[in-house]
Amino acid sequence: MIRMAMVWERTVDVLRGRAAILAGIAFATLFLPAVLSAAVTSFGDVQAARLLASLVSAVLMLFGMLAITAVASDPHVDRGAAYRLAANRLPAAIGVTLVLIIALSLTFVPGTLALIAAGATVTAAGMVEMQRAAAGPLALSAGLILVAAALLLWLGARLAPLFAVVVNERLGLGAIRRAFALTRGAAARLIGVLILYAVLVMVLSVAVRSVVGVVLQLLLDSDGAVLFGTSVALAIVSAGATVVQNVFYAQYYAAARERDEAAPFA
Repeated sequence: MIRMAMVWERTVDVLRGRAAILAGIAFATLFLPAVLSAAVTSFGDVQAARLLASLVSAVLMLFGMLAITAVASDPHVDRGAAYRLAANRLPAAIGVTLVLIIALSLTFVPGTLALIAAGATVTAAGMVEMQRAAAGPLALSAGLILVAAALLLWLGARLAPLFAVVVNERLGLGAIRRAFALTRGAAARLIGVLILYAVLVMVLSVAVRSVVGVVLQLLLDSDGAVLFGTSVALAIVSAGATVVQNVFYAQYYAAARERDEAAPFA
């Protein structure tokens, strides 16, 4: 059985020992693209520019996650080697990610259809209006959406080492099956880690948004500048959280490999 405490200890060791490399990758591929996207969102009026900035930011973030995984997986991988590995595996990672996004989106289709059947409408501002919705179908929709959310959480746990598999085993769609094999018997513990991670990031993000937002509103007159400054602060939190998450998943992958290799001799 894989002990999450041991995985976390290894994660901390990697974060300490390879902090400079990880910070450099995070700055270039996670933080700067997020700042660019925030600038376009805060000061830009062209919807196409916002969409392009978001797309570029997403691809660079995926590239950065692969590079971070490479660094966390092998102590001999430096920044240059990590970038080369990430570039080599990026097409496969994009393909797997798109397939998963489409497949996981389908889990919310039944709940959405039930919501429409209940009589809910969408306002011009994009808000869902449910005042005239029928109670029965509305309750069914809520139940289906909760089931989909629980399924999404379970799948998130089972796919935790996905990018580590993509990087280290050079698999494409086959990485999904491999990730499931590596997380057998550990889904409940990984779900606990995911929930704890989400809560910590949410609390930290709310705190940063509140403090930075209030300070910037006192110092600046422009709403766009306040939004941009707050987004930059949140980008720091997001980049740090992404580094920790991917290093943890890489260390879980290593522990799972060790477990499987030792199993025939147990």
